[in-house]
Amino acid sequence: MRKLTPFLCMLLCLVLLCPCGMASMYESTRDPDPIPVLSEDEIPPTPEGIEHYMLICVDRWEADPKNLGHTDGLILATVDTYARRVMLTSFIRDMLVLRPDGDFGRINNICSKFGADQNGIETLVGVINSHFGLKIDKYIVVDFGQVERIVDAVGGVDITITDKEANYLKNYRISPSSTEPAIDAGGTYHFSGHAAVIYMRIRRVQTISGATQDVGRTERARTVLTTIGDSLKDCTYERAVEIMDAVLSNTVMTNMTAADMTQALSIALDLKGTPIESIRMPIDGTYELMPVAGMATQQIDYIENRKALDDFLFGSFVVME
Repeated sequence: MRKLTPFLCMLLCLVLLCPCGMASMYESTRDPDPIPVLSEDEIPPTPEGIEHYMLICVDRWEADPKNLGHTDGLILATVDTYARRVMLTSFIRDMLVLRPDGDFGRINNICSKFGADQNGIETLVGVINSHFGLKIDKYIVVDFGQVERIVDAVGGVDITITDKEANYLKNYRISPSSTEPAIDAGGTYHFSGHAAVIYMRIRRVQTISGATQDVGRTERARTVLTTIGDSLKDCTYERAVEIMDAVLSNTVMTNMTAADMTQALSIALDLKGTPIESIRMPIDGTYELMPVAGMATQQIDYIENRKALDDFLFGSFVVME
């Protein structure tokens, strides 16, 4: 039998003496600040010519529609057909929100708390609307396996990675054949769907911009989506239909009708080649760690972020005769 080192003995004593165990690391010394959510009547209508599409990825490789789990990937795709803009807004998964029952919670837990079916997803979309002053109504839900197949359907993506990201991916033991060429060090590689998903899930390694944890994850997700968009700037109508079919056959659920999909396809073809702009919610300097009920969450200044998002999405204008 191995003898415990003095350090392990001390650690064991601490665990035994603290009934809350390691969860005490996430006990807050103060209550969260009030969150100023907006009622549906207080949210202004979406300007004419703008369409929102909420892209939601659940934290599973094969999701059960009746038990989706955590919604860790939240990206809003917005198109402005008048100003001819394509925009991506990513939301970090651990932001603190005010739930419909009046309690605080993490945004990625809303779906499982209020029903892991379509009602839970609609509740999640409603929370995003009330916290950020939006009127999103169209959404698509996918899992990791479906994202992998969709990326493969568009032919993969070219991604530039750092040396640290390369080491992480090699240590994760992704197949050498999942990138072209096989990952060796930092550089630009052609990623297959599986490699792209693993890349997007990196948390503990800095991105090229220096972001880590959930902020880094949202940046990597935007990178993949932006790269896909850029690669399709010369897409033909026939190819666009093939890609739309691949998306439709790889969704857990969606409330978009056939007419909605046709409209989205038409907009995509009209705006192909348009540079993709992006923003992260929350913006820098507007959030802080706020442990709540044993969970690590981020307390957000929603007033500042609503203004920043409104300026980003709706700040452009066109002069019409």
